[in-house]
Amino acid sequence: MVSLSSAFVKSSALPAIDFLTLLLLCGALSISPLSAQPQTLSNSAVTDTGAATSQRQAESTEEAARSAAEQAAATARSLEISREIARRETLIDDLRYSAGVYSEELSEVQADLGAYLLEVEDFEKAAQIYTEALQIARINTGLYSEDQLPLINALIASNSKMKAWSQADDFQSLHIHIADRLYSTADGRLLRAARQYGDWRFRVMSENLLDDSYQGLARTAEDLSEFYGSLIGALESEGLERSGDFLDFVFAKAETDLVLIRAIASAPYTDFPGTVSPYMYRSRCRNVRDANGQVVQQCTNIQVENPRYRQSQRDAKQVAVNRQIRHIREAIQRIEIVRDSAPALDSEERDVLDSRIARLELETQQLVRQSRSRSVF
Repeated sequence: MVSLSSAFVKSSALPAIDFLTLLLLCGALSISPLSAQPQTLSNSAVTDTGAATSQRQAESTEEAARSAAEQAAATARSLEISREIARRETLIDDLRYSAGVYSEELSEVQADLGAYLLEVEDFEKAAQIYTEALQIARINTGLYSEDQLPLINALIASNSKMKAWSQADDFQSLHIHIADRLYSTADGRLLRAARQYGDWRFRVMSENLLDDSYQGLARTAEDLSEFYGSLIGALESEGLERSGDFLDFVFAKAETDLVLIRAIASAPYTDFPGTVSPYMYRSRCRNVRDANGQVVQQCTNIQVENPRYRQSQRDAKQVAVNRQIRHIREAIQRIEIVRDSAPALDSEERDVLDSRIARLELETQQLVRQSRSRSVF
């Protein structure tokens, strides 16, 4: 700026063209730093883009290497599993040839192979091997032997993993059937088997694993309630009504009855059979002329809907609800008797029982109101 002023002072001594040249030169000097700045920014952007591209390439290379390593490890693992299965199958074939197709040792080796197949998640083949081992065990030890129970549990596990619910249900029924034949009511092994069966049937009912209709689910709940009822009666006859197992089964039966009440209360009354005939016959007469031209009365019987049938269906629904409510109240009375007659219970255990009793009573009252509501009819 100082040089520009000096030039302006001396402008009278300079030719006009020289003055203009000087102005242009000064303008060029002041503009040139600004014009160089975009070039500097452009170079920086190119550098950043190149670095980002290099980073992406490095990450892509690293991911590809990791994927290749994982694939190689999976291939090696698959090959190892195949060789181990082949080795065990060869051992089974050798045993069949040397010891016979029904040897007990063969059943044990098959069970080991089944356990390995479960471990590597080949559930279908595991179920096949365990089925063969179970048949051998039944031939060697009879239809009701304790040796079958672990094999049946393994078949339950493999079929459950495959979501073959119907087969799993069949094996659960077989398990409790054999346990019931082997053990007494007071035996802890029977009580564990009963708890396993009850939990399974409750899951079947709650998740509808067998895709049953309302009637099918209701039958499942009724059967489970009767199962718990028989078990509770057997425990009472053995003098075990103050045991912890007894209370567990009483609560389990009450929960089952609640599920059944919910199903009944939410079902339309038309799902229930009435107590009277759905149809009735009425005579309808009209006057007609006979062949002689005389007026005579001609009557016919016609089938019409019985107006009492719908009300009888509503009554049948309410009877079903009342029956299950009575079962729950009986369960509450049993729990209260145990609570009041068990001096070994501390205050915390009594509070837990009181809380569970209060919940049962509250849910029962709510379901009673729901079942009597006209909206569900």
